[in-house]
Amino acid sequence: MKLKEEIKSYGKSIGVDLIGFTSAEPFEDMRNILEKRKKRNHLSGFEEQNIELRIHPKKTMADAKSIIVIGVSYYKRHIKQGEMNKPPFSGVLARTAWGRDYHYVLKEKLEKIAAFIQERIDDFRYKIFVDTGPLVDRHVAYRAGLGWYGYNALLINEKYGSWFFIGYMMNNVAFEEDKPLENKACEGCNLCIKNCPKGALEGPYEFNAKKCLSNLLQQKEEIYEEDRGILGKNLYGCDICQDVCPHNNKATEMSEDHFSPQAVSSAPDLIELLHMSNKAFKKTYGSTSAGWRGKKVLQRNAIIAIVNHGDKKALPYLIPLLKDNRPEIRSCSIWGIFQLDPFLAREISEEMKKKEEDQKVLDTIVSCLNKAFPFEN
Repeated sequence: MKLKEEIKSYGKSIGVDLIGFTSAEPFEDMRNILEKRKKRNHLSGFEEQNIELRIHPKKTMADAKSIIVIGVSYYKRHIKQGEMNKPPFSGVLARTAWGRDYHYVLKEKLEKIAAFIQERIDDFRYKIFVDTGPLVDRHVAYRAGLGWYGYNALLINEKYGSWFFIGYMMNNVAFEEDKPLENKACEGCNLCIKNCPKGALEGPYEFNAKKCLSNLLQQKEEIYEEDRGILGKNLYGCDICQDVCPHNNKATEMSEDHFSPQAVSSAPDLIELLHMSNKAFKKTYGSTSAGWRGKKVLQRNAIIAIVNHGDKKALPYLIPLLKDNRPEIRSCSIWGIFQLDPFLAREISEEMKKKEEDQKVLDTIVSCLNKAFPFEN
């Protein structure tokens, strides 16, 4: 058996669902796409900004000759109602955050594969990346034969749909390349484009990350008031363009339990999150991919999700947050109170204005008053 086939077989034995090989030659076919996206301001801001680094693997690892790419499924059907105790104010976490942080899971698997190769090849050198490298992960995986592109710009596999994480290993061995898969065209279907809440999919394969709910929920900057309603009850991430994709209807579920949903991930208690200590937050969310953005961002998202429940019973939980020492939380909370009970909010805001020192919070109060009572201000 060739070493390449041995690696694939070993990968399967440690829970790698997909594995492919591609060369370390430049990804020149991405240049125009990346330049166009950058010019249109369609990038999320989390990507590597240097296009040359995104195209040339050898600028990251000078002696790279090939790239080993793995895919690990994270698909699990939603827990049916009644299988868990759903809190009255629950949020929605994207499947990517249901279980253990995928960065660690895939890195561990890639390290095991590297050790497997080192036992067979002297002077084997490598660099591992899981959503942290300069290259375009999906395109590396595409060229390695893990899937084809859907209209939603995600990579789709015949067996696992688009529900798989990607990691890769640049290395100094010239493994034989795998071929890209034939495109299983999306012609006649634009469900992902139709259902994207903010229109982030501006056309087939045209993805504007700036409009994506997942990106909005990760940003540390203030979320515009006009965008808060479309966020719904989402706390972190968004699965809509995958949920509606016909290719995902019969996707094979994950083979391991790393990403299986727990009660906290399937229906996170938003009220509990609002009042979590740093220690409790780290214990509850620290091991998930949602935890990396920090408590403040998730608590802000929780306030918005609570407000989008549209239930005045949330008011007793929001009012105490007006004394929070973080202006971002105070600002979002008074906005939320205005959405649920503008008359109560007006009364509260009159007292707030006497003591509030942060200009952004004061600006929020004025904006909310003008919108709630346009003929009085």
